[in-house]
Order: sequence, then structure tokens, then C-alpha cells
Amino acid sequence: MPAESALRDALLAVELARLAGWSAPDLSDVFYLALLYHIGCTGAVAAQSRLGAGDDVNVRRWMSEVDYADRPQLMRIAMTKLVSKWGPANWAPGMAALATAGRDLPEALANTAEAAARLSQRLGASPRVTASLSHAYGRWDGQVFTLLPNGEGLSATARLVHLVHVAQIYHQMGGAEAADDVVRHRSGTEFDPELARLWLQNSHELLRNVVLDSVWEQALNIEPEPHRRVGPGHLDDICSALADFVDLASPFTSGHSAGVARLVEAAALSAGLDTDDVATVRRAGQVHDLGMVSVPNRIWITRRPLNPSEWERVRLHAYHSQRILSLATPLRSFASIAGLHHERLDGSGYHRGLSASAVPLTARLLAVAEVYHSMSEQRAWRPALSPKDATRQLREEVAANRLDARAVDAVLQAAGQPRKAGRSGQWPAGLTDREVEVLRAITRGLGNKQIARDLHVSPATVHTHVIHLYGKISVNTRAGATLYAFEHDLTEPGEPVKDRPNG
Repeated sequence: MPAESALRDALLAVELARLAGWSAPDLSDVFYLALLYHIGCTGAVAAQSRLGAGDDVNVRRWMSEVDYADRPQLMRIAMTKLVSKWGPANWAPGMAALATAGRDLPEALANTAEAAARLSQRLGASPRVTASLSHAYGRWDGQVFTLLPNGEGLSATARLVHLVHVAQIYHQMGGAEAADDVVRHRSGTEFDPELARLWLQNSHELLRNVVLDSVWEQALNIEPEPHRRVGPGHLDDICSALADFVDLASPFTSGHSAGVARLVEAAALSAGLDTDDVATVRRAGQVHDLGMVSVPNRIWITRRPLNPSEWERVRLHAYHSQRILSLATPLRSFASIAGLHHERLDGSGYHRGLSASAVPLTARLLAVAEVYHSMSEQRAWRPALSPKDATRQLREEVAANRLDARAVDAVLQAAGQPRKAGRSGQWPAGLTDREVEVLRAITRGLGNKQIARDLHVSPATVHTHVIHLYGKISVNTRAGATLYAFEHDLTEPGEPVKDRPNG
């Protein structure tokens, strides 16, 4: 999306809701719903990546605001904006993805909506905003998203924010007339006709009041009272939600950020850091990869060596992590540490290329924890390394003066500590051992047929297990199931643990 799109959505949505005569609580819901509208977007990466030959970012740019009930428009945009970027090697899988785009992309948006609802709850959104996010992409006519209600049954705030978001994006692409055209054309089908009428009567005045440059201050000034604040005690919940938001983007990073955070926290305690520094480095571990969402998925899943342009995108993800976090005052204490997680003592790291004197012990610990945990995970270009091989490589990095010896010792000591077992000997939500196996396979991005092969059962049996576990954990999509696994620490093999009180 163009920069500050969510802020523009929030600004316009509040003004349109005021014109509709909505109450103060409704205005508040509209504002925060607009800001959180895309918080589940990483749940759609897999489907978008297939259609974009690995470039999920480009698919989001061009396909997010199409009319999914208008197949000719869907095909026209795909052929003009996406196919030309596939390359010869991607034609066959690209055409296969295009043939199922009418089904896969709505499913991807359903994943986005459910992930957004779960993450928003953890971030501190109100129950009404969380419920509205489940309807975020619903249509007035009930087409495409058939599991959602239609018409007046859809959340009113979701109807308004959805209309404003689509109109606002068209406005940025083609001006006020383009925004009006899309609202007029989709009135009564995708959009609530009454809200469409209100937009068309007032759009030029609304859009004229939105500055062309940054709307940051303008959007903050319009935030309805009472402002929702995050206290210090809620920071860990915020960071945990952001960690899962990032890790949802790829099966190769399933549970990665949470795992790095646990490892670096234990290493910091082993190294004798004080309580504040331990909390800082734990939170930095949770959010260190936030900038990864700026990098097309094809770069993370490629099996060949990266070219210079791709490497530059990778190097910048640490910069983006730091910049995003630095915008919020409560997060700045660990933003700088998160931004240093790929620095090396000899200056060969990125994104800043700092040398030893500029890298504090907290950042050195995070760098080692990130390396060790990544080596223990499978990647597209290599299998997971054994603890012995990972330890050997860390020692080699110390010998080459790239990693800190004290940090390596602390991380290896922490990595050798067994995870604490739960007390009840039961999986959460009454899941069976087999259902947990299926759930873990879902978090790795496997389809039902692949899960069936791996577990030596029929696809029909896997389908039954999926239906049962979805019902037990109250989710409807793979993104929702994956987030549940993250939230309950079910991504790694281990013993049953006691169901968590917030689950």
C-alpha cells in the first residue's frame, strides 16, 4: 500500500461516519478499525505469492481492491500487472495460480480477516473492533465471502471502513473521479448503497481536506476520545502479537521470533544482565524481524544465491524493523537493539555495518540467538542444522571475530536448557495427539495431501482432523489455526502443556 494509507483511511472514515451521524463510540471504532484493517495481511502471503511468482508485495498492490465478483476485471488486472513480471520459469505455476485466483484470493482475504481479529485482540483493540475485523472484506450482496452475513448483517463499521479504504486507494491512483467511479459502480453489490450515496454526495469535500503529503499529524489530531493507550504492562503482549504477525508470513519462520525471544532472554539471564536489559532484549527478539514484511516472499524462498538487488532488499529489513518501532515512544528502547540483530563485530554485518565498539552486549546476544535459532530451522535453500553443526559454526564465527565469545557461550548454555513441561499432560482445547500433528503441519504451510503423505493416512482423514481441530480451537482458516499454534507454543515437538488462561 502507499505510505500512510491506513492513516488516510482512518481520517476519511471518521469524517464519513460523522456525516452519517454516528455516535462517539462508533467514531472510535471506525478510527481503530481503519488502522488495524491490514494487521492480518501476512496470513495471505502464501496465496499472493503463488499468483505473483513469489512477489506477494506486487499482488497486494494490484489485487487487494479488485471486485472479486467481477472475473473479467480480475483477469484483466492479473494479465496487465502481474503476468509480465513472472519470467519464463514461472509461467506454468503462475497460470495454474491464475486459474484458481477467483477462489484463492478470497480465501487469502478470509485468512487476513481472521488473523487480524486475533491479533487486534492481543494488541488491545476493543471487542467491537475485533468483531468488525472478522467482517472486514465482507460484501453487501453476500457474494464471494459466503461464510459472512450480508447486507445489514455485516458490521456497520466494517462496511464503512471497507468502502473508504477502496475509494481512498483509487483516489491515490486516479484522483477523486476514480474514487467516485469505483464507489458508484460497486454500490449495492460490494458496498452498502446508503454509505455509497453518502460518499458520492460528500467525496470531493472529504478528499479536499486530506493533504497530499503526510497525514500523520492530521490523523492523530482526529483520533476520537478517549484515546486507547498501551501501558508498560501490556508491552509484552504487543511485542508477542507483532512477533506472530511476522512469523505468519512464511512456514520457514513459523514460531521463529518467539523462539529467538525465549533463547535471548535465557542467554541474557545467563550473562548476568539486569532485569531491565533482560526485558529489553526479550522484546527486541520478538520484534526484530518486523521489517521482513517489506521484502517479497520470493526472496525468502529462493534456493539459488541472491543477486545484489535481492541482497539489498534483505539488508534493509533490519533498517525497516528499527524505523517502524522507533515511531512509537514506548518501543524505542528496544528498537535500536532490534535494528542491530545482523551486525557483526568486524563491521561485516548489516544494515549499518557497525564495528564492535558500537554494538552493545544486548545486541550481541540478540545477534547470536538469531543466528543459532535460524540455523536450527529449515530454510528453502538448506535443511535445519543439528545442534552440533550449529555450535561448530558459532565457534567459527567467534574465531573470525564476527560474533562475541561471551554472547555465544551464553546462548549455547541457554540452548542446552530443556523446555519446562506443562502440568496437566493435556493439549489445549482438548486437542488429540494426532490433531496437534496436523496443526503443526498446517503451520509449516503443508496442504492436506502433503499432510496425508507425511502422516501415512488418507486426505479424507486429514480433512476430518482439520474440521475437528478448527472447531475445538474456534478458527475458520489456516491463518487462524497457525496463530493459535503460535499463541499456545505448539509449533515445536514437545510434551502436552496446560491450556493457557487467555486461550
